[in-house]
Parts: sequence; C-alpha cells; structure tokens
Amino acid sequence: MGKRIVILGAGFGGLHTAIILGRKAGQTNEVILIDRNSHHTFTPLLYEVATTPKEVANYIELHEITTYEISNIFKGLPVRFIQSDISKVDIMNGDIHLASGEKIKYDYLVVAIGSEPNFFNIPNIRENSFQFKTFKDALRIRDAVWDLVSQGQSPKIVVGGGGSTGVELAAELQHWLYYIKREKKDCEGQVTLIDGGPTILNGFSKTVIDKVTRRLTKLGVCVLNGSPIGNVSNNKVVLKNGQEIKFDLFIWSGGVKANSLMQSNPLKFEEKGRSGVTPNMTCLPFDPKLKLYGKVYGIGDIVCAYSENGLPVPMVARAAISQGTVAAKNILEELKGKNPTHIYKPINYPYIIPVGGKYAVAKIGPIVFSGFLGWLVKGLIELGYLFSLIPTGKALKVWVRGLKIFIQNDRLG
Repeated sequence: MGKRIVILGAGFGGLHTAIILGRKAGQTNEVILIDRNSHHTFTPLLYEVATTPKEVANYIELHEITTYEISNIFKGLPVRFIQSDISKVDIMNGDIHLASGEKIKYDYLVVAIGSEPNFFNIPNIRENSFQFKTFKDALRIRDAVWDLVSQGQSPKIVVGGGGSTGVELAAELQHWLYYIKREKKDCEGQVTLIDGGPTILNGFSKTVIDKVTRRLTKLGVCVLNGSPIGNVSNNKVVLKNGQEIKFDLFIWSGGVKANSLMQSNPLKFEEKGRSGVTPNMTCLPFDPKLKLYGKVYGIGDIVCAYSENGLPVPMVARAAISQGTVAAKNILEELKGKNPTHIYKPINYPYIIPVGGKYAVAKIGPIVFSGFLGWLVKGLIELGYLFSLIPTGKALKVWVRGLKIFIQNDRLG
C-alpha cells in the first residue's frame, strides 16, 4: 500500500474529496474518512424536518430522505470509513487521536470538520436556546413546537439570526403555525426573526433582501433589525436597545465559527477562528518556517479563503465541494511525484433561499427570480446533488419520496 490519506469530516466537502480520492487513488493508497456520525446529512432540508408534522412523516421517513449512510455511499469504493469522535488533531506529529484512544497516522490530511455555533459571548444564550445544525436539532424543534400546540398554547417563537438559515426556518415555522390556526382556531402562534444588522441577509444583494423581506411580511413573520441581542433568559430576549421579546421557544441561528478542534495547532488563524490557506488549499502554519507533518489541506467552513475582491468566501456547500475537488486533485498530483498546480478560484456562487411553502428566491449570476420557479429549481438542484452521491435509481426514489412528503408539508402554499 502506498500513502495514507485521511479526511476528517463527512460534510459536503469531505465526502466529495473522499469519493474523488477513492476512485482515483484508492487502489494503490489508503483513503480513510473519519466522522462521528454514520451518515451524511443534507443540511438544506433541515428546515423542512423541523416543520413537518408527525402525521405527515415519522422519524424514520425523515431520516431516510435527509441523511445518507456513509457506508452505502462508499459501497464499491476503496475508502475506509471510521465512525468516531476525534479528541485531538496533531499536525506536528501527524496523528489523529480518536476518542477510543486509537491514533491514526497520515501522510496527507484533509481537514473538513466544518463549523460550530457561535454565541458571540451573549450571556445565557447557549443554555436557553435550541440550536439548528443537525437532524436531531431539527427534530427537537419540531417536537417542542408540537408539544406547545398540544398543550393548548399559542407558541411565541423567536429565531435569533437573520442569515439564510434563520430566514428559511422562520418562514416555514410561520407557515406551519398558519395552518395549525386553521385547525385550532384559538392558536395565535407568532414567529419573530431578530437580526442585529440593519437588514436581514447581510451581504446578499438588495434585490434578494427586498423579495425575501416582502415574503416574510406576507407570511406574518415579525422582523426586528437594528439592535443585537444583549441577553437571553428562559423566556425573554433582551435587545441591547432595551427592547424585550417574550418567547416560548428560542432558536439560535445567529452565526457559526470554525470547529474548535484545530485551535491547539500552530496554524495561522483568521476571521472567526478559520485557518488561512494557500490558493491550492494547503493550511498555513503560524510561522512560515514551521514544518508541519506531511501535507495538510483544509476545506469548507474550517478555512478562510478570499475572493478577488478581498472578502472571505462564504461558508456554503458549493464552496466546500469546489475546495475539496482542488485539494483532491493536488494530492493526486503529489502522489505522482508532481508539484500541485490546481488552484481554488472563488466564483459568485448561485444560491436559493426557500421562504415558506412552494416559494423561493434564487440568484444565478445576475439573474434573480422568485416564487414557484425558485422552489422548482431548488428541487432540481437537490436531485442533482443526490445523483452525485448515490446510484441514479436510488437517488430518484429518495428524491420522489422526499418531494411527496414536503409537498404535503408545504400544504400547497
């Protein structure tokens, strides 16, 4: 066996990197992917999971259409999957320490361990909030909302953070509450979306912001901008301007930071604790004279790459996949004894923001469109992603099953 290539994290970037390396180098080299979960989660569907009633889909059905077993994805590929928590990454000695005590040595390392919630040192926010990053997080939110409704309450839900995740979740929650009210006349649930900036979706185009804001208003979401959250108790958010908003359920989606697992390593860290990287996606040591063990690549939310205008590349799936492709191609060149020549070139990534029901706002290049067409394009993109992971027939089956459930969930809205 030749070299050992270890990939940390089975998110968008890590998984695609492992697939490429498994196909191109797995026969003569050892390719290992390590993740704490047995499955890959398609995170863009989590807002649907959080708002799909139990009578529409149970846990097993939602799990099957939102998460994909890694062992099945790698079936027939020479990739070894290790399900384990990672206790330490030692890039000076080339060791990955697993929670079991086992050490995995590497020749090449691809760090794709993603991000974790950033609470910005806001007092009491962690212990008084629901997070929204995993499949289990989404289910907890769904169950909490339904418990409140079942107890005869009119849920007051506050979503902290007006980025795309907060917008998607707030819109779908308000949409769900509207239909609960049609069945339970005395249910007057309300969703409030809070963002400390002057507008939601900071950094997005004005056209997109305007369209999304109008849609949220139409759905009945209360949008509060202009004052950051100062404190959170078990039933009340206090803004820095003194305004108080009471809640039954508070969900934090106000930001992420790089996974703290790498912080003990002598790397050059930049904004939000993300590691600096070269254009070919190798991690930069704190001291240029410092010699790291083997070759260390970083991709996705864990790193900070810059676009031509000098701004950090957004933490989106498409960027992670592109970066993973660059890292994989460079490793393949190095395995052949060549210098890595592939460079990551950020682009103006297209994006689609679903805003309740069969409505989404999409921006592809300079073109912005919204409504049912945006929702339709979103579904086709999801299908294309499934095709890249699992066999065509199975991908189509999973997609159709999910479409059926989520059409019911969208309540023809």
